Amino acid sequence: MSFFDILKGSLATLKANKLRTLLTMLGIIIGISSVIAMWAIGDGGRDNILGDLKKIGYGKFTVTIDYKNEDFKYSNYFTMQTVEMLKASNKFKGVAASIEDRFRIMKDKRSYFSFGTVSTEDYEKISPVTMISGRNFLPFEYESNERIITLDSMSAKKLFGDAKLALGQYLEISKDRKKAGHSYKIVGVFKSPYESFDRLFGEGDNFPVLFRIPYKAYAISFNQDPDVFDTLLVEAKNGNELTESMLEAKNILEFNKNSKNLYVTNALSTDIESFDKILSTLSLFVTLAASISLLVGGIGVMNIMLVTVVERTKEIGIRKALGAKNRDILKQFLFESIILTVLGGLVGILVGILFGLLAGIVMGIRPIFSLTSIIVSLSISVIVGIIFGVSPARRAAKLNPIDALRTE
Repeated sequence: MSFFDILKGSLATLKANKLRTLLTMLGIIIGISSVIAMWAIGDGGRDNILGDLKKIGYGKFTVTIDYKNEDFKYSNYFTMQTVEMLKASNKFKGVAASIEDRFRIMKDKRSYFSFGTVSTEDYEKISPVTMISGRNFLPFEYESNERIITLDSMSAKKLFGDAKLALGQYLEISKDRKKAGHSYKIVGVFKSPYESFDRLFGEGDNFPVLFRIPYKAYAISFNQDPDVFDTLLVEAKNGNELTESMLEAKNILEFNKNSKNLYVTNALSTDIESFDKILSTLSLFVTLAASISLLVGGIGVMNIMLVTVVERTKEIGIRKALGAKNRDILKQFLFESIILTVLGGLVGILVGILFGLLAGIVMGIRPIFSLTSIIVSLSISVIVGIIFGVSPARRAAKLNPIDALRTE
């Protein structure tokens, strides 16, 4: 028998048993659609979370001090003079002091855990935020004693109900529970970096309050030396030459401070890449878990094909009596199995895309459908059809024609 004769016969048989064909395909459809949807949601969620982080981290690095070095001295700390020296070298796009600290915020006699970023004018250029209400700090406010802050959007909604309502309000900020805090006015609200997590996991109330505070106001309010810090944030002129910029900064500092092996550089993108790997692994795990349903669907195909062999035993005997060879019988039943899984795979891809789009709307993310996921899913359908169709096909091909004809 020719290929087209076998294909035509397989299609005719499947068409004659429409309900059984549909039910058999259902397992494959569910399996493939689950893989497609989970793959797209995983990629979309990862891209949504990491998108802004990658923009923030590209071409930027920190410089810290190795306190364990036996040559470490107080004079090795960074000062604003150090910042100006690096800026004057014209080797970098921007240089700023980088200070992050833990604080306690009081609102309506309730305490909130928070992280504050001490902001300088260059820091806002290197690590900018998207203002959604109000304004950012004005140039002269970085050097003034005025107690003002900008607050993240999720915290603004949590504390005041709305980003716009937070403007002009005051928060009491302190570093020590035993000491009274200082009252700070909110002049702006910026987009929270946790918004992507909140859309995916819905744990917004558990995130800390984030705010930015001008450098001089921080130093004076909390009795910090206004000209000493231990971390620099630097942006390379060319993001593609990050390694060279990191080495350049290290060499300048070591020469200026007359200290070797004391300063440590770390690319911001390194931490982002590590986080990306964690999210990729999680996405892969979820996709593999969804693919288990494909195994169930494949077993369903095999069971139906075995039942079909029993029902069509007499037909097989007649075909063999008329000259059909074992390989012809094998091909037909194998083709029927493959057609079932391929058709199920195609429908599953369509259902998976629709389900992924719907889930994306509900979760507030944009699913990413890749050609790779579609090709892999369709390939899996074919493989499932072959693997789970071989056993029933071989059983049909090995039937003795005389015994088959005697079957009622």
